[in-house]
Amino acid sequence: MKRLLTTVLLAASLSACALPPTPGTTPTLTLQDTQLTALRTLMGLMPSSPFTVKVLDQDRSNTLSIGDIAILSGGITAGEISRRTLSASDIQTINANLKPDYGSLAQQLLAVETQWRQKRPSHYAYTLQRSCFCTPEARKPLEIRVFRNTVQQATILPDGKPLPKARKAEALTIDELFEVVRRAINNQAASIDVTYDPLYGFPTTIFIDQDKMIADEEINYAASNFKIASGLKPKQ
Repeated sequence: MKRLLTTVLLAASLSACALPPTPGTTPTLTLQDTQLTALRTLMGLMPSSPFTVKVLDQDRSNTLSIGDIAILSGGITAGEISRRTLSASDIQTINANLKPDYGSLAQQLLAVETQWRQKRPSHYAYTLQRSCFCTPEARKPLEIRVFRNTVQQATILPDGKPLPKARKAEALTIDELFEVVRRAINNQAASIDVTYDPLYGFPTTIFIDQDKMIADEEINYAASNFKIASGLKPKQ
């Protein structure tokens, strides 16, 4: 009630002298309902408040970013009342209950996987590191060498020791990294965040949180040091 009263008083005092509109043609972001609800709360509005909130896409990235501007409007003239430059903390709050766009993620995956298959070398090596609620040994990076989409060698770094046979499943080919992303999309994981290599298209970072209500089941993968390994020979 106190927040609502404060907002109403603010609207009454400023509606007659609303701030001038933002110059230029900065586009407005389209937010999901959960984002808009969180943003309205962040701006001090109650669910039933008649005031409106929009976000100017300052960097024209078509996604909520640090530095975007939230504008509160309403009052007698329906003009601008106040504005807020969004911080990293603000964005985290707004996106807290945001569900992934599974359709867009699937389309992106199809495009980059096609890119990878067109450029995939027969021999390559890369470093894969997993972060999870697991043993320190399981979190050590692996240097993986692949020949014709089959792991030929996996070494634990920085020890230089071969990966034990009991842990063979931890040494993934890049094609298997794509499968990790695909399963997360198909299973509609609560949070999916993936970045891809601009040249070859393979995933460079993967974050998956299958269920926000379950603690310590999140997993991260980081792929780095990719190189063509032309001298690699298949096992006999």
